[in-house]
Amino acid sequence: MVFDVGLHNGDDTAYYLSLGYKVVGVEANPLLAAKCAARFENEIRDGRVRVINGGLLKEPGTFTFYRNLTDDGWSSFEPDRGKKDGAWEELKIPCITTAQLIAEHGKPFFMKVDIEGADLQALATLTAATAPTYISLELNCADPIVERLIELGYSAFKFVNAETYWPTPPVFNHQIGLRLLRKVRRAPFVRKAISKVVRRLRPNSEYDPPYKYSPTGYPFGRDSSGPFGEQAAGNWLTSEAALAWFGKLKDSFLREGIGEELWWDVHARHS
Repeated sequence: MVFDVGLHNGDDTAYYLSLGYKVVGVEANPLLAAKCAARFENEIRDGRVRVINGGLLKEPGTFTFYRNLTDDGWSSFEPDRGKKDGAWEELKIPCITTAQLIAEHGKPFFMKVDIEGADLQALATLTAATAPTYISLELNCADPIVERLIELGYSAFKFVNAETYWPTPPVFNHQIGLRLLRKVRRAPFVRKAISKVVRRLRPNSEYDPPYKYSPTGYPFGRDSSGPFGEQAAGNWLTSEAALAWFGKLKDSFLREGIGEELWWDVHARHS
């Protein structure tokens, strides 16, 4: 079983179903929840999908949800996110905790969380005993998501670009040395040697291709979260290496003044 928290248009659920999993999807936006209920009508009838119209936060209750009228992907329980671009409506949405979700449906094998700023809240009521074997969450520059995952017993980590699912970070403007070396790499006599040694010195189209990483050829859509667990791109990092790796990535985004543009996911495997 998989928990798809932040069901959105259901593309991730369709992928999990293709792998043979049952899915419990949680979506706060009532319009999207209704569309997913219609999309998976047959799977719901067969007991393979359950669509819950509600939020998943650190405590139960009814909370204000800001449905963005420009882009459904910006809708959030966080007003700054939901009100982006100045067009939104406020809805009162019933919310539960992850502990309540597990109590009702059981412990999932994998849990995807992508709920626009509330990802850390989804971890609030988890324990080491109830933590799924695999989990993925959307990162930001403020919340200690990786630290919380380590507290819960997760010991292996991967980081992927949420737009391409590739694990290699960009070369930032302030990284002058890397930028110069990438230019030098264009010379024929050094191209082959450098490409074998340092992946980030390759052309942008090689180290971070514009297409989505898909090890099995599955046609991921624009709003998909991509492969998970062992299928996610990259090698597993230890807890210490993960903290250091993400710390450098986050510092680079903040140094460039583009911290709000950080759009990366963390995948974690429980010990």
